[in-house]
Amino acid sequence: MPESWKGAERVDLIIVGGGMVGLTLANALRGLGWRVVIIERGGAPVVRSLGLDCRVSAIVAGNVQMLRATGAWTWMEGRAQALVQMRVWDDQHAGGIRFDAAEIGQPFLGYLVENSNLQQGLLQNLEQDEDIELCLPANITDIQWYEEAVNVVIDGQRRFSAPLIVGADGGRSWLREQSGIDCWQRDYRQKGIVATVRPRRHHHGIAFQRFMRTGPLAVLPMCDGLCSIVWSNDNEQADALMAMDDEAFLGALNDAFGPVLGDIVETGRRAAFPLRAQLARHLVRPRLALIGDAAHTIHPLAGLGVNLGMRDAMVLAQEIVDARRFDEDWGSMDVLKRYMKQRLPDILSVMGGMEGFHQLFTSSLPGLHVLRGMGMRLVGNAGLIKQLLMRNATGLSLPVPRRIG
Repeated sequence: MPESWKGAERVDLIIVGGGMVGLTLANALRGLGWRVVIIERGGAPVVRSLGLDCRVSAIVAGNVQMLRATGAWTWMEGRAQALVQMRVWDDQHAGGIRFDAAEIGQPFLGYLVENSNLQQGLLQNLEQDEDIELCLPANITDIQWYEEAVNVVIDGQRRFSAPLIVGADGGRSWLREQSGIDCWQRDYRQKGIVATVRPRRHHHGIAFQRFMRTGPLAVLPMCDGLCSIVWSNDNEQADALMAMDDEAFLGALNDAFGPVLGDIVETGRRAAFPLRAQLARHLVRPRLALIGDAAHTIHPLAGLGVNLGMRDAMVLAQEIVDARRFDEDWGSMDVLKRYMKQRLPDILSVMGGMEGFHQLFTSSLPGLHVLRGMGMRLVGNAGLIKQLLMRNATGLSLPVPRRIG
């Protein structure tokens, strides 16, 4: 290492990105004596809709267990809405399916949480750990890779050196780009419209998802009887919906969703984001690991993106803790390949499943809607198969550590 880096602060881990996934990794290491630095440039401002964050996440039951084990979930009590049932149906055609937590002996399938609330809870849980430092706002102005360490400079001033740096800085990851890692990409040429709405009737903890030709419309239960919508549409139609006034938008939304909860009587501010899927060509390099959206992004039709990222964080945390326990270099490819091999089956199966669902429900092939309806009824009536699907979807049966130690 050059003489100019001899004065750098030595830390155990550098995390680039202080969003939900990066903070999950830090929380997994809380209380273990790891010196961790989190570098965050500063996220986009929160868009409020009827007083709630426009962006929400459905945290599945298995990941709730992980967050409880870290202590971070304690802050979410009273700020999250339990999801006890999910009802899915196929446009106007016959065929639907209901997933109920009671079918797998659980009190809930997951929780709906505002992204900003979850991020705040993860941050608050780290406040008592003096070994974990959040640099916010901060930018990396220099990064150098060496055989034994990776070194960074923050805002031209502080210098850090660590055996491993982790990219958790989102789908447009700066760190991934600096590392020369390309992505396989899929542009759906669609946008997802998000907003908070108020239905006439209470949702009772039930999520609804209707598949239409252009994509799904999800109506998700939130606290105080409100709902969050995620409405996928082709770009042109999405732009037209975003240009409508509230009255016209409510009319279009009620026509699309139907009277399941009575009329939707109020909508808050709307936002839209492009729908893309991508997978980094390399999840790891010497001294580098990618997690969350920096590694992979998927279509939001099942709301599983952040859950994949949290599982990345927990598996990586366990691997590097084990490496230190056995006196291994946790930035070496031997250790990082173990993380990659554990995570790829889950990542590829979820990404493949989401692509398959998208193709299945947006295809206009004659007679396909009949087969879809038959398939949904068969799954709905296949008790054991349905339970296995639900346990996988909720992360309860996946080999992911619930607690790091």
